[in-house]
Amino acid sequence: MRRFGVLVPALALSLLPLITGGLAVAQSAPMVVSQASSLAARLRANLPNRGVPGNRFGGAIRGSCVMGNQRLTALLPTTNLGQTAAAKPTFFVFVPTSNARQGELVILDAQNREVSTRVVDLPTEPGVLALQPTTDLNPGEDYRWFFTLLCGADADDPSAMISVSGVVARIQPSSDLAKKLAAKNAGDRLSAAADAGLWYETLAILADLQRQTTTKEIARSEWQAVLSAVGLEAIAQAPLVQLVQ
Repeated sequence: MRRFGVLVPALALSLLPLITGGLAVAQSAPMVVSQASSLAARLRANLPNRGVPGNRFGGAIRGSCVMGNQRLTALLPTTNLGQTAAAKPTFFVFVPTSNARQGELVILDAQNREVSTRVVDLPTEPGVLALQPTTDLNPGEDYRWFFTLLCGADADDPSAMISVSGVVARIQPSSDLAKKLAAKNAGDRLSAAADAGLWYETLAILADLQRQTTTKEIARSEWQAVLSAVGLEAIAQAPLVQLVQ
C-alpha cells in the first residue's frame, strides 16, 4: 500500500418536489437555488458533530505530479467524517490535471488493517471520480480511507505521492430508515439520506440524478450547494468525469 499523509430511473418533473421535502418546484432559477440551499442545510444540520483526523486536500505541492493550481480533494465535510448506511459506500474525489495515470483507494479498519485496496485508471480530464470498496464494510464501525495519486515510484520526490484521507462511519439504520433508503423514487431516497445525515448516500444519489435528463439541472444545483456548504465551493462545479469503479 502506498499511503502518505447507481443508476435510477428517469423522473418526471412532477416528482422533483420530493427532492426537497415536498416543496413545489418553480420554473425560475431563484427558486431552484433556494431549494438547493434547503437540502444542503438539512444535510449539514444532521451531520455527526465530531471531528476526526484526516486531510481533505492533497498538499499544495506543484512538481512532477499535479499541474496548475487545483488540488487533489476528498469530497467530505470539514470534520473529515461522513456517515453511510451502505455496505459499499461511494467515495468521491476531485482529481486535478496531473501526470498520474492511476490512483489507489485504500481502506483501513480501526486496527489499521487493510480491508480494501483498489487501483484505478484515471480519466484524462480533471473532475470528480467515484469509487467503491472491494469488500463490504461492517455496521457500527469506522474506517479510514485514503486516495493517492500514483505519479511515480520515487519516494524521495514529495510530489510523486499525493494523498487525501477521511473517515466513513457505517451505521445500522432503523427499519424505518432502511425502508426509506430503499424507496423506488430517488427524491424520497435523497430526502431520507439528507435528514439522516448520510453524507455518502446524499452525494451518490445526486451524482446519479445528474445522469438523468429530467433531473440533471436541479441535481447539479443541489450538488453545488451541498459542496459549497462544507467549504468545497472551489470544486463544486467540477464535472463528474467517471462514476463508480
